[in-house]
Amino acid sequence: MNREETIKFLQDDRKELEIVLKDLVPEDFVTFRVLGTWKIKDVIAHLSGWNIELKKSIDKLLSNEELWFVSESEDYFNKIQIMKRKSLTVEEILDEWKMTFTELIEEIRNLTDEEWEFTTKYKWKNGAPVTVKSLFCYRKKGKGHEGYHALLLEEYFERDYCDCERY
Repeated sequence: MNREETIKFLQDDRKELEIVLKDLVPEDFVTFRVLGTWKIKDVIAHLSGWNIELKKSIDKLLSNEELWFVSESEDYFNKIQIMKRKSLTVEEILDEWKMTFTELIEEIRNLTDEEWEFTTKYKWKNGAPVTVKSLFCYRKKGKGHEGYHALLLEEYFERDYCDCERY
């Protein structure tokens, strides 16, 4: 995908998650355990942390620095991002999420074509070269990062928890 297609893809993914979240009340964000021990607030904290990390990663790659998550597990990073935001209110978490996404999109928009295509000497675990644009190639079930979390939340809320369908 080129830069504009990537931006549109990320924005469409974002809209999917916003649709899932739009009818929730603040209590829902801290009540439901939607992904293991993660509550909805934790998912949003996780996404904010990654928006910030990806924005930093663009500059690191353009300086030809290796990114820690190319070869290391992301579990510890995810836990830290959630813990750093535990004291924030749901409104503060949502505001940060919106701000970090806007800043990430702006960072992508401001790249030149050469920067977007910049290839480092590093390789992803699958052997593909680490490029700036490859930072945004994450796909799971055809979705990007935020779209995949939207899908998981939709699935959570669509489950038949009381097993009523059997009656």
